[in-house]
Amino acid sequence: MRHNRNTPGLAVWVLWTAGFTLLSGPFWPRAPGLVFMGLGLFGVLHLGVLIFERISLPQFDEKMTPAEFEHYCAEVLRACNWTARVTAISGDQGVDIVAEKRGVRIVLQCKKYAKPVGNRAVQEIVAGIAHEEAERGVVVTTSGYTRAAERLAASNNILLLHHNDLPRLDRLLGR
Repeated sequence: MRHNRNTPGLAVWVLWTAGFTLLSGPFWPRAPGLVFMGLGLFGVLHLGVLIFERISLPQFDEKMTPAEFEHYCAEVLRACNWTARVTAISGDQGVDIVAEKRGVRIVLQCKKYAKPVGNRAVQEIVAGIAHEEAERGVVVTTSGYTRAAERLAASNNILLLHHNDLPRLDRLLGR
């Protein structure tokens, strides 16, 4: 799964809400007005979720070291009710975080890279799944992935995420 950099931000949702709320006025209380007001209400609810995430989740800092990035990812998981443990730096078999929730164990490899992440990270997390007796593997990065890494991940059922996608991990895992 690739991170969609075109995901609407707060400004887009504010415009959505204002636009549909204003559109509802001339049509109120007929059916089109109700539809426009409903769409405006949807925008308000979505804005609330976005603001809550920004307030409650740990904040990413571009100046983080790779080790700090691992701890940041674990904190995001904990904020989403996962039990997350950062592994020791040496001898981790390619696993940076072991996380569990409702009896499901996953392993994560965290890569704070400026360039796309390649096959090696995917290969390491595949080995880490067996080593940690996990059900799924996830690679998290600050950048993107090479096509080869995407193909290898797809054939091994590995989830490739941008760090912004971590709060939606449950949904992305299909839980």
